[in-house]
Amino acid sequence: MRGDSVRICHVFVINRLPAAVDTPASRVKPHAAGRYCGPAAGIAPELMESLNRAVFLAINASPNVSEGELAIAVFLAKYLILLLPAGLVTLWLAGGRDREGAVHGLLGVALVLLINFVIGRAWFEPRPFVVGLGTNLLAHAPTSAFPSNHASIMFTSAFVLMGTVARTPRMLGKLVLLCALPVCWARVYLGVHWPIDMLGGLCVSIVAALVMRTGAARETSRIAAAVLEGVYRRLLAWPIARGWLRR
Repeated sequence: MRGDSVRICHVFVINRLPAAVDTPASRVKPHAAGRYCGPAAGIAPELMESLNRAVFLAINASPNVSEGELAIAVFLAKYLILLLPAGLVTLWLAGGRDREGAVHGLLGVALVLLINFVIGRAWFEPRPFVVGLGTNLLAHAPTSAFPSNHASIMFTSAFVLMGTVARTPRMLGKLVLLCALPVCWARVYLGVHWPIDMLGGLCVSIVAALVMRTGAARETSRIAAAVLEGVYRRLLAWPIARGWLRR
Protein backbone atom coordinates (compact mmCIF):
# COMPACT_ATOMS: atom_id res chain seq x y z
CA MET A 1 0.00 0.00 0.00
CA ARG A 2 1.33 3.42 -0.90
CA GLY A 3 2.04 6.19 1.58
CA ASP A 4 2.83 6.27 5.23
CA SER A 5 -0.41 7.94 6.33
CA VAL A 6 -1.93 4.62 7.34
CA ARG A 7 0.25 1.94 8.85
CA ILE A 8 -0.79 -1.65 8.46
CA CYS A 9 0.13 -3.96 11.27
CA HIS A 10 0.82 -7.60 10.52
CA VAL A 11 -1.16 -10.34 12.16
CA PHE A 12 0.64 -11.73 15.19
CA VAL A 13 0.65 -15.31 16.45
CA ILE A 14 1.17 -15.54 20.18
CA ASN A 15 4.02 -18.02 20.03
CA ARG A 16 5.99 -15.63 17.81
CA LEU A 17 6.12 -12.93 20.48
CA PRO A 18 9.56 -12.49 22.06
CA ALA A 19 9.64 -14.29 25.39
CA ALA A 20 11.86 -11.62 26.92
CA VAL A 21 9.32 -8.83 26.41
CA ASP A 22 7.37 -8.38 29.63
CA THR A 23 3.99 -7.16 28.43
CA PRO A 24 0.49 -8.36 29.34
CA ALA A 25 0.36 -10.08 25.95
CA SER A 26 3.62 -11.94 26.57
CA ARG A 27 2.19 -13.40 29.76
CA VAL A 28 -0.77 -14.96 27.94
CA LYS A 29 -0.36 -18.73 27.84
CA PRO A 30 0.28 -20.04 24.32
CA HIS A 31 -2.71 -21.61 22.67
CA ALA A 32 -3.85 -22.47 19.20
CA ALA A 33 -3.74 -19.48 16.86
CA GLY A 34 -7.13 -17.84 16.77
CA ARG A 35 -8.44 -19.45 19.93
CA TYR A 36 -10.36 -16.96 22.05
CA CYS A 37 -9.76 -17.00 25.80
CA GLY A 38 -11.58 -13.88 26.97
CA PRO A 39 -14.64 -13.24 29.15
CA ALA A 40 -16.92 -15.37 27.00
CA ALA A 41 -14.84 -18.44 27.87
CA GLY A 42 -16.37 -18.54 31.35
CA ILE A 43 -19.99 -18.61 30.15
CA ALA A 44 -20.97 -21.55 27.93
CA PRO A 45 -17.34 -21.70 26.71
CA GLU A 46 -17.66 -23.51 23.41
CA LEU A 47 -20.80 -21.72 22.23
CA MET A 48 -19.68 -18.23 23.27
CA GLU A 49 -16.18 -18.71 21.92
CA SER A 50 -17.44 -19.98 18.57
CA LEU A 51 -20.05 -17.23 18.27
CA ASN A 52 -17.59 -14.49 19.19
CA ARG A 53 -15.02 -15.76 16.69
CA ALA A 54 -17.60 -16.23 13.95
CA VAL A 55 -18.96 -12.70 14.31
CA PHE A 56 -15.42 -11.29 14.46
CA LEU A 57 -14.37 -13.06 11.26
CA ALA A 58 -17.58 -11.98 9.53
CA ILE A 59 -16.84 -8.31 10.30
CA ASN A 60 -13.02 -8.27 10.16
CA ALA A 61 -11.46 -6.79 7.02
CA SER A 62 -9.64 -8.82 4.41
CA PRO A 63 -5.91 -8.21 3.89
CA ASN A 64 -6.72 -6.82 0.42
CA VAL A 65 -8.95 -3.96 1.59
CA SER A 66 -8.76 -0.87 -0.61
CA GLU A 67 -7.07 2.33 0.54
CA GLY A 68 -10.38 4.19 0.47
CA GLU A 69 -12.19 1.63 2.63
CA LEU A 70 -9.27 1.52 5.04
CA ALA A 71 -9.17 5.30 5.38
CA ILE A 72 -12.91 5.41 6.17
CA ALA A 73 -12.60 2.64 8.75
CA VAL A 74 -9.62 4.32 10.43
CA PHE A 75 -11.54 7.61 10.59
CA LEU A 76 -14.51 5.90 12.20
CA ALA A 77 -12.36 3.91 14.63
CA LYS A 78 -10.05 6.72 15.78
CA TYR A 79 -11.54 10.13 15.06
CA LEU A 80 -15.34 9.99 15.11
CA ILE A 81 -15.23 9.84 18.91
CA LEU A 82 -13.86 13.41 18.87
CA LEU A 83 -17.44 14.51 18.23
CA LEU A 84 -18.05 13.95 21.95
CA PRO A 85 -15.48 16.37 23.44
CA ALA A 86 -16.37 18.94 20.77
CA GLY A 87 -20.04 18.60 21.73
CA LEU A 88 -19.33 18.87 25.46
CA VAL A 89 -17.27 22.02 24.95
CA THR A 90 -20.11 23.50 22.87
CA LEU A 91 -22.59 22.71 25.65
CA TRP A 92 -20.33 24.35 28.21
CA LEU A 93 -19.95 27.52 26.17
CA ALA A 94 -23.74 27.67 25.72
CA GLY A 95 -24.13 28.14 29.48
CA GLY A 96 -27.18 27.50 31.66
CA ARG A 97 -28.52 23.97 31.94
CA ASP A 98 -26.47 22.91 28.94
CA ARG A 99 -23.35 23.56 30.99
CA GLU A 100 -24.53 21.32 33.81
CA GLY A 101 -25.45 18.65 31.27
CA ALA A 102 -21.92 18.74 29.86
CA VAL A 103 -20.43 18.19 33.31
CA HIS A 104 -22.89 15.36 34.02
CA GLY A 105 -21.87 13.64 30.78
CA LEU A 106 -18.18 14.12 31.55
CA LEU A 107 -18.53 12.61 35.02
CA GLY A 108 -20.36 9.65 33.49
CA VAL A 109 -17.42 9.03 31.18
CA ALA A 110 -15.00 9.27 34.12
CA LEU A 111 -17.07 6.70 36.02
CA VAL A 112 -17.19 4.18 33.18
CA LEU A 113 -13.45 4.51 32.55
CA LEU A 114 -12.85 3.77 36.23
CA ILE A 115 -15.03 0.66 35.95
CA ASN A 116 -13.13 -0.43 32.84
CA PHE A 117 -9.79 0.11 34.59
CA VAL A 118 -10.83 -2.18 37.44
CA ILE A 119 -12.09 -4.84 35.01
CA GLY A 120 -8.91 -4.63 32.94
CA ARG A 121 -6.71 -5.06 36.02
CA ALA A 122 -8.71 -8.05 37.21
CA TRP A 123 -9.20 -9.81 33.87
CA PHE A 124 -6.80 -9.62 30.95
CA GLU A 125 -8.29 -10.40 27.55
CA PRO A 126 -5.85 -10.61 24.60
CA ARG A 127 -6.80 -8.73 21.46
CA PRO A 128 -7.46 -10.65 18.23
CA PHE A 129 -4.07 -9.82 16.71
CA VAL A 130 -2.34 -11.11 19.85
CA VAL A 131 -3.87 -14.58 19.48
CA GLY A 132 -3.26 -14.58 15.74
CA LEU A 133 -6.84 -14.38 14.48
CA GLY A 134 -7.96 -12.28 11.53
CA THR A 135 -6.35 -9.20 10.02
CA ASN A 136 -5.02 -6.28 12.05
CA LEU A 137 -5.02 -2.97 10.17
CA LEU A 138 -4.70 -0.49 13.04
CA ALA A 139 -1.63 -0.02 15.24
CA HIS A 140 -2.51 -0.75 18.87
CA ALA A 141 -0.68 -1.78 22.02
CA PRO A 142 -1.41 -5.36 23.21
CA THR A 143 -3.43 -4.14 26.19
CA SER A 144 -6.52 -5.88 27.52
CA ALA A 145 -9.40 -5.61 25.08
CA PHE A 146 -12.40 -6.08 27.37
CA PRO A 147 -14.44 -3.97 27.63
CA SER A 148 -13.87 -1.50 24.80
CA ASN A 149 -13.11 2.00 26.10
CA HIS A 150 -14.34 3.57 22.86
CA ALA A 151 -17.68 1.78 23.09
CA SER A 152 -17.98 2.52 26.81
CA ILE A 153 -17.25 6.23 26.40
CA MET A 154 -19.72 6.71 23.57
CA PHE A 155 -22.56 4.62 24.98
CA THR A 156 -22.21 6.08 28.49
CA SER A 157 -22.10 9.68 27.33
CA ALA A 158 -25.07 9.05 25.03
CA PHE A 159 -27.21 7.48 27.76
CA VAL A 160 -26.27 10.09 30.37
CA LEU A 161 -26.85 13.05 28.06
CA MET A 162 -30.19 11.66 26.89
CA GLY A 163 -31.27 11.52 30.53
CA THR A 164 -30.63 15.21 31.23
CA VAL A 165 -33.31 17.90 31.51
CA ALA A 166 -32.06 20.33 28.87
CA ARG A 167 -32.98 19.76 25.22
CA THR A 168 -29.58 20.37 23.61
CA PRO A 169 -27.68 17.77 25.69
CA ARG A 170 -30.39 15.24 24.87
CA MET A 171 -29.94 15.94 21.16
CA LEU A 172 -26.16 15.52 21.48
CA GLY A 173 -26.72 12.23 23.31
CA LYS A 174 -28.84 10.88 20.45
CA LEU A 175 -26.20 11.93 17.92
CA VAL A 176 -23.42 10.26 19.93
CA LEU A 177 -25.50 7.08 20.19
CA LEU A 178 -25.86 6.96 16.41
CA CYS A 179 -22.11 7.47 16.00
CA ALA A 180 -21.29 4.74 18.53
CA LEU A 181 -22.43 1.99 16.18
CA PRO A 182 -20.00 2.71 13.30
CA VAL A 183 -17.19 3.24 15.82
CA CYS A 184 -17.80 -0.22 17.30
CA TRP A 185 -18.00 -1.79 13.86
CA ALA A 186 -14.78 -0.12 12.68
CA ARG A 187 -12.72 -1.28 15.65
CA VAL A 188 -13.75 -4.88 15.05
CA TYR A 189 -13.30 -4.45 11.29
CA LEU A 190 -9.72 -3.25 11.80
CA GLY A 191 -8.91 -6.16 14.10
CA VAL A 192 -8.27 -4.46 17.46
CA HIS A 193 -11.40 -5.69 19.27
CA TRP A 194 -13.70 -8.68 19.58
CA PRO A 195 -17.46 -8.19 19.19
CA ILE A 196 -17.87 -9.17 22.83
CA ASP A 197 -15.70 -6.20 23.84
CA MET A 198 -18.36 -3.93 22.36
CA LEU A 199 -21.13 -5.82 24.12
CA GLY A 200 -19.16 -5.50 27.35
CA GLY A 201 -18.78 -1.77 26.74
CA LEU A 202 -22.54 -1.48 26.30
CA CYS A 203 -23.21 -3.38 29.53
CA VAL A 204 -20.86 -1.30 31.70
CA SER A 205 -22.30 1.82 30.07
CA ILE A 206 -25.78 0.86 31.19
CA VAL A 207 -24.48 0.39 34.74
CA ALA A 208 -22.67 3.74 34.68
CA ALA A 209 -25.70 5.53 33.23
CA LEU A 210 -27.97 4.10 35.94
CA VAL A 211 -25.55 5.33 38.61
CA MET A 212 -25.53 8.78 37.00
CA ARG A 213 -29.34 8.92 37.23
CA THR A 214 -29.24 8.80 41.03
CA GLY A 215 -29.84 11.91 43.09
CA ALA A 216 -26.34 11.75 44.55
CA ALA A 217 -24.76 11.72 41.10
CA ARG A 218 -26.89 14.63 39.90
CA GLU A 219 -26.00 16.65 42.99
CA THR A 220 -22.31 15.85 42.45
CA SER A 221 -22.60 17.10 38.88
CA ARG A 222 -24.32 20.28 40.04
CA ILE A 223 -21.58 21.02 42.56
CA ALA A 224 -18.83 20.18 40.06
CA ALA A 225 -20.44 22.46 37.47
CA ALA A 226 -20.57 25.32 39.98
CA VAL A 227 -16.91 24.88 40.91
CA LEU A 228 -15.77 24.63 37.29
CA GLU A 229 -17.90 27.62 36.39
CA GLY A 230 -16.12 29.71 39.02
CA VAL A 231 -12.72 28.68 37.66
CA TYR A 232 -13.89 29.35 34.10
CA ARG A 233 -15.10 32.87 34.96
CA ARG A 234 -11.83 33.75 36.65
CA LEU A 235 -9.52 32.36 33.99
CA LEU A 236 -11.50 33.83 31.09
CA ALA A 237 -12.75 37.00 32.75
CA TRP A 238 -11.34 39.24 30.01
CA PRO A 239 -13.15 37.67 26.99
CA ILE A 240 -16.28 37.17 29.12
CA ALA A 241 -16.33 40.86 30.07
CA ARG A 242 -16.18 41.80 26.39
CA GLY A 243 -19.07 39.54 25.52
CA TRP A 244 -16.99 37.09 23.49
CA LEU A 245 -17.91 34.21 25.81
CA ARG A 246 -21.00 33.54 27.87
CA ARG A 247 -20.70 34.08 31.57
